[in-house]
Amino acid sequence: TAGFAGLRLLARSQPIDAAEKATGYGALERDRGRLLDLPRGFSYSIISRRGDEMDDGLLVPDRPDGMAAFSGPAGLTILVCNHELNPGQQGPFGRRLERLGQLEPDQLYDYGGGQTPACGGTTTIVYDTRARRVVRQFQSLAGTYRNCAGGPTPWGSWITCEETVQLKGQENGLIVEKDHGYVFEVPARAEIGLADPVPLTAMGRFNHEAVAVDPQSGVVYLTEDRADGLLYRFIPRQPGKLGAGGRLQALTVAGQPGLVTNNWDRRAVSVGEILDVEWIDLDEIEAPEDDLRERGFQAGAAQFTRGEGIWYGNDEVYFACTNGGRKEAGQIWRYVPSP
Repeated sequence: TAGFAGLRLLARSQPIDAAEKATGYGALERDRGRLLDLPRGFSYSIISRRGDEMDDGLLVPDRPDGMAAFSGPAGLTILVCNHELNPGQQGPFGRRLERLGQLEPDQLYDYGGGQTPACGGTTTIVYDTRARRVVRQFQSLAGTYRNCAGGPTPWGSWITCEETVQLKGQENGLIVEKDHGYVFEVPARAEIGLADPVPLTAMGRFNHEAVAVDPQSGVVYLTEDRADGLLYRFIPRQPGKLGAGGRLQALTVAGQPGLVTNNWDRRAVSVGEILDVEWIDLDEIEAPEDDLRERGFQAGAAQFTRGEGIWYGNDEVYFACTNGGRKEAGQIWRYVPSP
């Protein structure tokens, strides 16, 4: 619901004749509020709006992105939501950072010297599903950059990903206290509180997009939103405890090292074709030179063009590549883990 403003732009840019396109639930009826047109008998309600004050005294940040819903206590639903923000954008601290003092510096991953704090992170909405009302809303992770996507875990947390490889330093007035390009774990809690801003460095530093967790093995699969990205998997030392470390690997196609899968120049992979795959271990995974994908490709890993959404279901992993395919209009891949 928080992202409907973007949908409005889409609807305006691609008008359709509702009478001609009416199928299923019927034609769309024009919304007097000019927000969301719906078929007759349907309605919507806004549960969160950018800039509103939350229950912790901070403000609802801009640019909501990937999110997941969790079952909470007493019939409540807990929604953990990313915000894809950089310093200086409309974050939780106000336009002049007047609310930054409500937090201690160590509650943010990157305090930015108190001048250019990272404005990304996550918020949590606790929603009473039966009463259809918001019980509370609060910041649940603070001080990260460009939290784009991520994924839920079977043990009740949200893995949020930084889609950036920003390094620490000072440049053009921007103070960056820590390296970025990591994933963080946010518990799906109903009570107000911030997650410890601890990066899961063993899961690699790169332009993270999304994750999916195999509930049987605890293995985490990760996508990379780059034109020459890889598909990764993280094998934790202790399933369900990602902070305990583990091994990061990349997928390679058996007998075809360094396979480029986008089919732009030639049809490397046919639709429906089944490929046997293997996994190779990666080293220097914090990659200060942002070359993890390049070194993995040189070692034989397959290249995927802008890996984005990924999901586990039916004992399989599905993921999308935004610009894959001969028309660069996208690909959907299915991976079946071996026993």
